Amino acid sequence: MNSELAKESLRKFSEVVSFNYPAVGWYFSSEEIENSLIFRKDKWVCMFMYIKIVMNKGKRIRFSGDNANACTGPTEYFGFTALEDDGGVFIAETERFKKDLEISKAYTRESAALIHPPKDKYLYMEKLENIDDNKEIEVVNIFPADLTNLTKLVGLSGYDRVANLDNVLTPFASGCQAVFTIPYHEKFQENPKSIIGLGDQLVRNFIPEDMVSFSVPSNRFVEMANNIEGSFLDKNFKNPTGF
Repeated sequence: MNSELAKESLRKFSEVVSFNYPAVGWYFSSEEIENSLIFRKDKWVCMFMYIKIVMNKGKRIRFSGDNANACTGPTEYFGFTALEDDGGVFIAETERFKKDLEISKAYTRESAALIHPPKDKYLYMEKLENIDDNKEIEVVNIFPADLTNLTKLVGLSGYDRVANLDNVLTPFASGCQAVFTIPYHEKFQENPKSIIGLGDQLVRNFIPEDMVSFSVPSNRFVEMANNIEGSFLDKNFKNPTGF
C-alpha cells in the first residue's frame, strides 16, 4: 500500500479517534537513505530507546542484518538473520517470562513461524506523515490516546467480520515483534488481525507510560479506514440509545 493512501487513511482515523503519539509506518528499501538513525551500536541498546527521536524529531530508523552489539531482536524478528535457539534459557531463566525451558522453546518455535524474509536490504521505521508518497508501506502503528479510543479501534476491527473472538490479538511478544513481526505476518493472512502491543516489560522502561501500540498491516489499515463511514464511528451517526 503506497504511503499516500496510508496517509489519507490516517486522516480518516484522526477525525474519529484520538491519538497521543504520531503514527509510524514501516517500509523496505534497497537505499541507504541519508540522515537515518542506524540501529547499530557498540553496546547493547533496545530500539525503543530511540522512539522519542522518531516521534519528536522526525528521525527514521534503519534496520538491517548488522546490529553489532545491539539487541538482536530486530535483526532476528525482522528476518535479516536466523532466530537464535538457545534451548529456551534466555526467556525462561534470564528474563523469566516463561515458567520452564519447554514452554520457552515452544515460544521460540512459534515465533520463528511468524517471521518472513525481508523484501529488501533495509527496513525503515518512520513517522507516517514524513514518508515519501511513493514508498510501499507494510505495517502501520497507531497509538490510541486512552482506553476509550482503544476500544473504538477494537470495535472497528470486528465491524466487517463474522467472527467476533479473535479480530484483535494481545500476544505475549517482544516490542519489535508486536509493532512489526506479527502485524507483518498478518498481511499474508486472509483475514488480517489487529495487534495490541508494547506490553513487553523491558520495553516499558523506554517508552512513555501511556503508550500502547495498535498495529495492522497496511492493507487492513486502509480497509478499516474505509469502513468508518456508515459505522458506529461515523461522525454523522446519531445513536438512538444516546451513547
